[in-house]
Amino acid sequence: MKKLILLALLFSLSASTFVMAQSKKSQQELFASTYHNSKVAVKSQHYQFVANVVHNSQEREILDGAINQLRINKFEVEGQLHEFSKTGTIHTIKDDKSKINTAFDDEKQQISIVMKTTDYAIAIDVKPNGNAFLTLTGNGSDKVLYTGKLVKL
Repeated sequence: MKKLILLALLFSLSASTFVMAQSKKSQQELFASTYHNSKVAVKSQHYQFVANVVHNSQEREILDGAINQLRINKFEVEGQLHEFSKTGTIHTIKDDKSKINTAFDDEKQQISIVMKTTDYAIAIDVKPNGNAFLTLTGNGSDKVLYTGKLVKL
């Protein structure tokens, strides 16, 4: 009788371990839908970058996403991005003949977008979890880094 109870207990523990091992998902599987949504937005050529944070190697500042946006509609790039509040600098971007190149790395689930406007060079890297990192250079300023999200319009 003891052997039967011990055998049943052992079986139940091994069965639960087997079920738990089967249910774990890889990081790639977890972020597949987020990556797919970002990819669809970029391929539509009608999306926007919403900045939540501006940062550099020494400091970071939270931004209002409602006013720190960059809209992309085919070759038209328009919007404004604020720098740190202590500088008061606002980058206003408006160009209807931008050069935009996109690259999709399905293996790593990453998206790279490079834009060249009249006054600025803009690079956006979208990670598998949906976070987007924008680097803004040009118009006489140093490189400015933003963290945010891509949203389909």
